Amino acid sequence: MDTTPSLTGCNLFATKQAARFITQLYERHLAPVNVTSSQVTLLAVIHERPEITMTELSEMVVMDRTSLVRAIQPLSRDGYVVQKSEAGSRKIGLSLSKAGTRKFLDALPHWRAAQKEYEELVGKDRAKFLREELMAVTQR
Repeated sequence: MDTTPSLTGCNLFATKQAARFITQLYERHLAPVNVTSSQVTLLAVIHERPEITMTELSEMVVMDRTSLVRAIQPLSRDGYVVQKSEAGSRKIGLSLSKAGTRKFLDALPHWRAAQKEYEELVGKDRAKFLREELMAVTQR
């Protein structure tokens, strides 16, 4: 008797498979503005929360600091994200530059198109349900 578990019953396999599929959909839509889905996510959070610290951003996007630093580097290098620290403080706040705000706003119509395509594929109500359930997994 084979006791090897089936991948069809694996939560990780199903989640990663869906994540790759959804990421590819969004990447296709965002390609014309030369920004990745991960970068749009970071730009969106920083746009909504100017002066957010690396620790706060790391917790919000559920990413370890090393990976977050690597993800922020190209956005900083390209002048989209600026880092500010208060005098005498080790806290570094992240904000969007004018170019970063422009890049984020340029990406929005493409992001909306990706959202629309995804919702058409899975259904608007189901998309909302899945989104809420997945967000609940990471809430502490």
